[in-house]
Amino acid sequence: MTETVGTADLPSYPFPSDSLTPPAEFAERRATCPFGQVRLPSGDPAILLLTYRDVAAAMADTRLSHDLTGPDAPRMTVEPSFLQDPDILLNKDGEDHLRIRRIVASAFTPRRVERWKPVIEQVADELIDALVTAGPPAELVSEYCFALPVRIICRLLGVPERDALRFRVWSNAFSSGAQMTPEETMAQVGAFLGYVAELIAAKRAEPGEDLIDDLIAARDGADRLTEHELLSLVTGLIAVGNETTSTALSRFLAELLNDGRKLWNDLLADPSLVPAAVDELLRYTGLSNSTMLRLAVADVDLPSGRVEAGQAIAIPSNGAMRDPEAYPDPDTIRFDRRAPMPLIFGGGPHYCLGAHLAKAELSIGLGALLRRLPTLRMTVEREELEFSGGEIVDSMIALPAAW
Repeated sequence: MTETVGTADLPSYPFPSDSLTPPAEFAERRATCPFGQVRLPSGDPAILLLTYRDVAAAMADTRLSHDLTGPDAPRMTVEPSFLQDPDILLNKDGEDHLRIRRIVASAFTPRRVERWKPVIEQVADELIDALVTAGPPAELVSEYCFALPVRIICRLLGVPERDALRFRVWSNAFSSGAQMTPEETMAQVGAFLGYVAELIAAKRAEPGEDLIDDLIAARDGADRLTEHELLSLVTGLIAVGNETTSTALSRFLAELLNDGRKLWNDLLADPSLVPAAVDELLRYTGLSNSTMLRLAVADVDLPSGRVEAGQAIAIPSNGAMRDPEAYPDPDTIRFDRRAPMPLIFGGGPHYCLGAHLAKAELSIGLGALLRRLPTLRMTVEREELEFSGGEIVDSMIALPAAW
C-alpha cells in the first residue's frame, strides 16, 4: 500500500541533471525508495517507477490508463496543453486505441521498413554530401540529426520536404521540448495544426499514394477516423517521427565522440557492432529525459508495491535503463552487453509504432557518418553542449563538430 502525503511535502520532479546523465536521485531512490511519490511540474503527485521489473509490469498492464484527459487526471505540465486532446493516440485506450493503431500500423512493419532502408541511406548520403561540400565546422543537430528523420517522415507521409525546417519549432512545442510558456506552446501547436489541416485539404484535392492519402481514405471511405482524429494523427506522426530520432542520434554522438572518441574508434574498427551499439546507446542515453504518466483505473500490484485506483505513476525514460538488476555495470556503455531489450519504446498495446523505423534511421544514420566522416569530432566539450530544457523532452540545441 502506498502512503499518500501532502503534495507540498513531496520531492519536486524532475530532479536536476546535466541533461545527458540521469539524476543521482534515480540510483538513490531505486535502492532506498523505489516506489515513492514525487510532485510533478503541474503540482500533481505521482509514484515514480525506477526499477526494470516495475516499469516492464506497468507498461504491460492495461489497468494503467493512457487517458489523461479527465478533469481530475494528473498532468505533467501546467495547462493549457495540447496533451489534453482526447483524440491524440497517446491518450487512447482499449478498442478505440487499437482502431486507430490498426489503420496506420501497416506503414511501420519490419517488412515495410526494410523497403525504406535504401531511401534512408540515400538521404543520409545527401546530407553528408552537403556537409562535405560546405566543409567543417558544422552544426550536426540541425544539419544531420534533425534533417535525416524529418526528411524521411516527410517522404513517408507525403509532406513537401521544402517545409521540413518549419517542423523543428513546431515539433518542440508538440513534445514540450523547449522552454515556452503554455500560451506560446499552444500558439505554435495551433500553427502546426493549421498547416496540417491545409496539407490534408491539398491531398484531398490531389490524391497521391502516400501515408496521408491512406489515412484520408480511412476517414473518408470507411469513416474509421473522425476529422479531428485524422488531424491529430498526422500532426503527431510528423512531430514524433523526427523529434525522438533526432534527440537520440544527437545524444549518441555526444557519447561516442566523448573521452578521446574511444567508442567511436571501436565502431570504426568493427562497423558490424553498429546495431548492438544502437540498442546499448538507447539504453544508456534513455532516448531523452521524457517522462510518461499513467493513471490507475483499478488497484494494480506491481513488484515494488500497489498503485491504488486514481493514483498516477511516472515512468522516466532514462530511469529503469540504469537498473543494475537488469543491466550489470549500468553506467558503462558496453557493445557486447547481453541483457533485456531496453523498454525505451514502451511495451504492451502502446509499444511505439515507429520503433522499427527509428532504429533503422539510427543505425543507417550512424553508420553513414562512420563511413563518410571517420575523423568526426566535437569542437566543444561534452559538458558545454546546450539543451532546450523542455519539461518533457530535453532536446540538444546544437552539436558543433568538425572532421
